[in-house]
Amino acid sequence: MLKKVLIASESTFRRNLLSEMLSSHSEIKIEGIARNGQEAINSIKTKEVDVLILDIEHKNKEWLASFNFLMNSFSIPTIILTDINPKVINSFEIPIILKSYDYIVKPIGLWKEVLPQIKDNLVSKVLLTTIPKKQKIDSKSRLLDKNSFIKQGQKMRKTRELQLTTKLRASLENRAEEFFLEMPSTTLARIPTRIVVIGASVGGPRTLRTILSDIPANLPVPILVVQHLNHLFMRQFVMTLKDICQMEVKIGLNYEEITPGTIYFSPGDKHMQVTVKNNTPCIRTFEGEPVNFCRPSVDVLFYSTARVYKDKTLGILLTGMGSDGAAGLMAIRQEGGKTIAESEETSVLYGMPKVAAEIGAANLIIPNYKIVNEIIRFVG
Repeated sequence: MLKKVLIASESTFRRNLLSEMLSSHSEIKIEGIARNGQEAINSIKTKEVDVLILDIEHKNKEWLASFNFLMNSFSIPTIILTDINPKVINSFEIPIILKSYDYIVKPIGLWKEVLPQIKDNLVSKVLLTTIPKKQKIDSKSRLLDKNSFIKQGQKMRKTRELQLTTKLRASLENRAEEFFLEMPSTTLARIPTRIVVIGASVGGPRTLRTILSDIPANLPVPILVVQHLNHLFMRQFVMTLKDICQMEVKIGLNYEEITPGTIYFSPGDKHMQVTVKNNTPCIRTFEGEPVNFCRPSVDVLFYSTARVYKDKTLGILLTGMGSDGAAGLMAIRQEGGKTIAESEETSVLYGMPKVAAEIGAANLIIPNYKIVNEIIRFVG
């Protein structure tokens, strides 16, 4: 399917170079070029645009601010090319990046020499974008379609479960053991509370803000989250959540005790798992090798939680590319826990939850706006 791209940059040279790089691919068409936010809005209103490439220079605050309205008003997938370490970006600028579909940190050097280095990465991200679906069911016919989809998904899950071969199950068990070499051989005899674990990738920051901000402050369980973000962006993302969430939000620390009423995020570029220390559930963070090409990996968190919390676990797999988290969600279900996969209706990228649905790992397949109620129902 041909992807129609709009490029926005204050630099004529970079606009032309990015256009040349992207148009070299047979499945990408440059639909327009914009010098500022108003030109980008006009193009989006008058042309069929699938993806916006937004090349930003943070020193030009006035030019950057012109895109605030665009990011708040249009659902077009936006890939941002950023030139600066997010650790030094103030709270006025960082929401633009967090609202984006994806981002690429531009390499340092002469543009003519270094910008082509990101060509393959940029082309890949453009080809994988998809326009978000509406997040509201507003008619009886759409409600019937949704119920039909869920019934079909339930049948599909049963069929897929039967198709899971002995070889696949053995491979999942072997992978699980790789993650737990440093865990005690026995788990807790009594877990103090239930636990909620969430995994997300592309499109996750926006979805997580929506879900986590609606969770009440008195929720008597801990929530652990793996979002595929590098360390440059994770800290700022967690800081923005602190301002909108009723629960406490923080980045998990190595061997920190897991306590109810707190949302723990995996550090960027580090895995996070649940372990046991002094007969108490704790967080363990470590670098390790990437799992499913990801670090942090959702599977690492999900497998460990299934082993320690067993049937007291609610696993939730949200929007994202690839298959990370699907096998871990299956592990939670096999231990008697409850599992949820976001439906295609609201997924920005229906990859990870789709795989979970196909292998029968999800008890429920629902849109993201229904997940908060399921979390509250699980806590009971």
